Amino acid sequence: MIETATRWSIAAFATLALAAGCSHGDGSGFTPIDLVVPNFSDDDLRQLGMDADREIQKQVEIIYDPIVSGYLNELGQELASQIEPQPFIYRFRVIKARNLNAFALPGGYIYIHSETLMRVGSVDELAGVLGHEIAHVQARHFSRREAKTALPGLAARVIGMGAAVAANEPGLAAVGEGVNISLKIGFTREYEAEADQLGAIWVTRAGYDSVALTHFLDKIIRTTDGFPDILPPYLATHPFPEDRIHAIEAAAETLHPKRVPDPELTAALPLVQARLALLLKTGRASLSQGVAQSSDPRIEAVMRQAEEIAERGDRDGALLLLGRIDGLEQADPRIPYQIGALLYESGRYDEAAASYLRAIQLDASRALVFFKLGLAFKEAGQPHRAVYAFEQAALRTSEASKLRTRSEWEIFKLTFTPIEASGFADGSLSDAITVSAEPAEAEFSMSVPQIVWWARLGSRFRQYAGRFEVRWIEPSGEISQEKSAKRHGADLIGSVLHFDDERVAVAGRWTLELVLNDDVIDRQAVVIRPQPSRALQPL
Repeated sequence: MIETATRWSIAAFATLALAAGCSHGDGSGFTPIDLVVPNFSDDDLRQLGMDADREIQKQVEIIYDPIVSGYLNELGQELASQIEPQPFIYRFRVIKARNLNAFALPGGYIYIHSETLMRVGSVDELAGVLGHEIAHVQARHFSRREAKTALPGLAARVIGMGAAVAANEPGLAAVGEGVNISLKIGFTREYEAEADQLGAIWVTRAGYDSVALTHFLDKIIRTTDGFPDILPPYLATHPFPEDRIHAIEAAAETLHPKRVPDPELTAALPLVQARLALLLKTGRASLSQGVAQSSDPRIEAVMRQAEEIAERGDRDGALLLLGRIDGLEQADPRIPYQIGALLYESGRYDEAAASYLRAIQLDASRALVFFKLGLAFKEAGQPHRAVYAFEQAALRTSEASKLRTRSEWEIFKLTFTPIEASGFADGSLSDAITVSAEPAEAEFSMSVPQIVWWARLGSRFRQYAGRFEVRWIEPSGEISQEKSAKRHGADLIGSVLHFDDERVAVAGRWTLELVLNDDVIDRQAVVIRPQPSRALQPL
């Protein structure tokens, strides 16, 4: 179900997550070839994409305007949400370039040239382009094409590609797989056909017309008609354009949408294109957006009063008071920001995100508001939108700022896997960490002498293995135990919760928090059942 209160729309800059998950029974009958690549971990691909993305952004101009980039991100996330499992946090970038191009890099980085966004005739066409690029990432075409030894040099070779894109050189600037020409890792036609098939399935599941991509391909062919030397790499490295169009049309006959696409995304495309046209005309990456704060002294007084009420512990009273002036004074971004902060403190994360979005609608220049929005999205279980918000926050700060550092750390935590495997046990810690699989249920009786938690850290978090702390939190929220995690080798850590005569364990749902520098990296739950009473023995 779509949460209309917090949408990334043109009016509000953003939307919350659209319903995630696959719509099965699309009638495709298509079974992708093996997507498991033993030579590469997903963290390898994430790191490669992150490194390459940094290099690309040094060479090209990225349009980060929150209306344009927010729209592309929302559409892309809607498509990516149709895929299960989904190991990557997808990023969608608009590159300022005149070619009809788009391309993807490992780990979920999708780039579309501004000219492509300007020329698509419908959301269905744009969805088709994005769906194809998402498929290259999801099918691990990079890792299936390259030997693992080639990974270290790939990010360095991206520099040359970025320069080509910046220079708008048709033969080098990379659309689609033009990137891979300059990187010398061109995909096979088998992979291109697979990307077409997978992309069409996900586009259809999201409710869009998969055959619309052929309209865009035909547009490219007509644009370059009579000039074969400037045929975009997007077509040159795929199956022959005509054959590709016929294949997509044939596949579309077996695909049947099970949902209606988001009407807001459909209606907003012309407005986004007009906004992008203005950005290109003025040579800017983003337009200033904001209104002046209210100078009404009554507003100031009410906001101060709300702060005092909240400090006394009455957040609901403060929210009620702010809600009244929010309806009267809708042009002051401080009001929805303050409301968002109170909602976040109350654990109402979806509502907090909606309020922060309203503040951004009124003033999109404040990095702190984007950062707070990212925190709200993260706590609401929407990591894809959290990463986008944190990136927007980082873009609005200097490289030396603490907020930039905090935003990048949040992005790092959401991008990479902190824990590869974990579990609870009632034996010793040394025995527990040898367990290869988690127990079916993390549930124990008080009759056991101790509960053990173990975890195998993800590759990018092993450098912090000696710095983690573990909190055992009782059902009431009180911290029962907080100690440094015990380290076992390079990637294993653990912790033990003891039950003894001096401390009676509390029955109920406990929470375990893995903490690094006072920052909660992961939370897990374990249930402790009351110790069964002994039945009276008959006389």
